Amino acid sequence: MKSQSQRSFLTWILAPLFLLAVARPSDAAVVTYIDLLDTAQLLATNNASVTNTVAAPNAIGGFRTMMMTTSGGNPFFGPAIFGVDDTVQDILLSTPVGATSFYEIKWGGAGGTAGLGGVDFTGGITNFTLNNSVVNFTLGYTDQPNNFTWTFTDTSSNVASYTASFPQLIPPNPAIDYAISLASFSGAGSVDWTSINFISLSGGGPISLDLTLNAPVSLAAGIPEPGTWAAAGLLLLTAVYVRWRRSRSVVSEDAPAAA
Repeated sequence: MKSQSQRSFLTWILAPLFLLAVARPSDAAVVTYIDLLDTAQLLATNNASVTNTVAAPNAIGGFRTMMMTTSGGNPFFGPAIFGVDDTVQDILLSTPVGATSFYEIKWGGAGGTAGLGGVDFTGGITNFTLNNSVVNFTLGYTDQPNNFTWTFTDTSSNVASYTASFPQLIPPNPAIDYAISLASFSGAGSVDWTSINFISLSGGGPISLDLTLNAPVSLAAGIPEPGTWAAAGLLLLTAVYVRWRRSRSVVSEDAPAAA
């Protein structure tokens, strides 16, 4: 038969674990990697448009198409460069002095022309919402502010897009990790997130723009909202405190009276 102290100890351990299990969301986040940027790709041009598609096994759909258009360049300063450096797993844009560059990266299916065929970004989870799902990527460096746009297109050609501006980010300033809520995307409510066909990231514009974006590029769905974890933590701390108070009370009651 268990003693009072043993029962108290078990209650201390089991009650908080039970409360945490009950408070924990039924579905964990599901992460879909768009690109690990571990397949090299390179475009170089001066006052022209260039497009290139490569087979990228660790990119969604298995293919990555990169496009760049430059103008105002002087051959003396060399071409604009846009590509993926697989050794450090980043996207690099380098625009020479006086030139402008516009870029787009598009993820699709076979050959870069076919779509993804309907990728389910909800992961089949039951608590998927636009508010608790985010696009993740990292800005490593940029020498001046510049706009970027994310676009998701479903198999019915419905489009969700998000446009914002990168700030100037020059070392020793640390990289910026982005987690953009799908609820922030224009048209997000009309897109079938269980059947995405194309994904693209585009931007550029400022003269002599340089930037790097770091892997991984992903979409995380079903992330527990901060309030959920706060509530779980509060329940856990309350349970521990109550058990502690009760155990203190039992010790006091069992202690022999002073002579």
